[in-house]
Amino acid sequence: MTKKNLILPGFIVLKFLLQYVLISPQYDLQRDEYLHLDQANHLARGYVSVPPFTSWVSLIIKVLGNGVFWVKFFPALFGALTMVVVWKAIKELNRNLYAQILGIVCVLFSALLRLNTLFQPNSFDVLSWTAFYFILIKYFNTKNTKWLFVAAIVFALGFLNKYNIVFLMIGFLPAILLTEQRKVFLEKSSIGLFYWC
Repeated sequence: MTKKNLILPGFIVLKFLLQYVLISPQYDLQRDEYLHLDQANHLARGYVSVPPFTSWVSLIIKVLGNGVFWVKFFPALFGALTMVVVWKAIKELNRNLYAQILGIVCVLFSALLRLNTLFQPNSFDVLSWTAFYFILIKYFNTKNTKWLFVAAIVFALGFLNKYNIVFLMIGFLPAILLTEQRKVFLEKSSIGLFYWC
């Protein structure tokens, strides 16, 4: 493995280290974290405040022993996956290694550093939005309709995590209509897909 191939894994390790080092062990969990963890004891299709995805993750944490390590692990994991998606998106846009490193440093040392310390729907929300746009870049570069189906799955998971991903679609549809990419709406597979979303 070359040094170049170690850059992304190195940043991922740094992300996890920072997520655990920045939190003082003197502090207890934040009150919303207790709310989301308790939802594992009352599984439902959705709750007053959030859809069910976070409660599914809470159930996994419960099965793993409900330790603080696991409570902090999943937001850090979603943050690390966001970094991977940003890295891949920059590469897909035919940018060089310097641009990838710059992009990942911006994500690593952004407000996400704080956001990814809390077990709330927000970390996965950022991941789903970022992944959705990355998949659209893949579709527009390849014109392969399989990417539209992947986008629909990411959108559905994002919706099961937090309803506000609908705002992504509200902003996305007019943006596509105003560009030459609007031809995507004329393809048979995309018409059914957009109807399904």
